[in-house]
Amino acid sequence: MIARRWVCLGFLIAAAGCGSTSPPAAPVRPPTAEAQTSPPVSSSPGVVEGESLEAAVLVPAGNEEDGIAFENEWIYSRYGRFRRRSGGLASLAGRRYDVVNVELSDHTERTLYFDITDFFGREKPRPQ
Repeated sequence: MIARRWVCLGFLIAAAGCGSTSPPAAPVRPPTAEAQTSPPVSSSPGVVEGESLEAAVLVPAGNEEDGIAFENEWIYSRYGRFRRRSGGLASLAGRRYDVVNVELSDHTERTLYFDITDFFGREKPRPQ
């Protein structure tokens, strides 16, 4: 009789644990077929935008939070799903760069460069 109660209690706890209280994930917008087939090319022949300091993507943002959001959107719109593997800062000729290593959905890795000089060190204003 006692064993039956423990079994029933175990089932009740397991059933209660199966319920999800987290909201559903936002739908992921798939990139266009063009974005998956070819990386963007800058105006110089043989130079791919974002793949060197000289061809770094200029980030139009006013603060670091918006700049990171722009970087993520830029990468996703050109390469599809990705995972940030590592990152760091670089500087050259008085300019600041965000260096981002990503793993793409086909498991290849890329190093991408973003020019963050215009907003480097600026935080998003907090509402008062």
